Amino acid sequence: MVAKKISTSDKQAVCKKLIASLKKRYSATLPKYDRPVLETILHAICLENTTNEKADEVFDALLDGFHDLNEIRVSTISELESVFVNVGDAEWRAYRIRTVLQYTFDKEFCFDLEMLRKKTLEQAQKQLSRMKTLTPFVLNHTLQVVLGSHLVPADEKILNASKWLGLLPEDESIETASESLKSSVRKTDAPLFSHLLRCLATDEELAADFDLAKNPLPEDGVDLMDAPSRMEDMFAKPLSKQKKKVVKKKKAKASSKTKKTATKVKKKVPAKTKAADKSVKKTAKKTPAAKRPATTKKVPKKKSSSSKK
Repeated sequence: MVAKKISTSDKQAVCKKLIASLKKRYSATLPKYDRPVLETILHAICLENTTNEKADEVFDALLDGFHDLNEIRVSTISELESVFVNVGDAEWRAYRIRTVLQYTFDKEFCFDLEMLRKKTLEQAQKQLSRMKTLTPFVLNHTLQVVLGSHLVPADEKILNASKWLGLLPEDESIETASESLKSSVRKTDAPLFSHLLRCLATDEELAADFDLAKNPLPEDGVDLMDAPSRMEDMFAKPLSKQKKKVVKKKKAKASSKTKKTATKVKKKVPAKTKAADKSVKKTAKKTPAAKRPATTKKVPKKKSSSSKK
């Protein structure tokens, strides 16, 4: 079933509410995408279907693990794929990384694609599409970052999250998803929306909700107008569990403290009584000695003068 069609203005109004809600849960600070064009492409391969933090770690490990880009180009797939173990699709990512570097070196005789910044969107798309291993996400992410194009790059996880929200119909393909999503937001909001949508789609607590194979969408479709409330309800589920656990832990700690205090008081009461009894006995012993009159020394009597004679 296709999702209900709504106007562009209604879509943008809903997306504003989604952005406001997503900013409360995730950081609204945009990642720094200030790399050279070729490195932007390589980083996008690392970023697909994972978080920005993990992509940065993997990309840094890639550059640190090899002498330079040329060494990466001539390395084997097995040598490269060990870098991508933590983000999945290791062999496929390694193959694409090497293919991009080989294509660039064969065409440019260097590892410099900065001339892409001076091209129009159509020209840049044409040049990048010659790299056969680039996925729609990598291509659109590069165009958004390098040229500032009005796009919302979509990988498989973002595609599923967008369908769950009702931003895309259930039959939307990965090839057309980015183009379809851009109508949901203004150009100025596209980078922030792309970032927040990635945070949502890669949130480990919500992975089960966006697994459309195990959690299929309703047969009558998804109403985009309900997306903000549905998303808030989804956020509340894991958060409420966490709060309950915290409350239970606090109550358990409080009750244990109360029990410990009570046992301490019970143990201390007899000790205080004994100490009081001892002090009373000591006082009783000391009291008679204190009341005794002080002993007076006997003064020897002086002999009279008549007795001397």
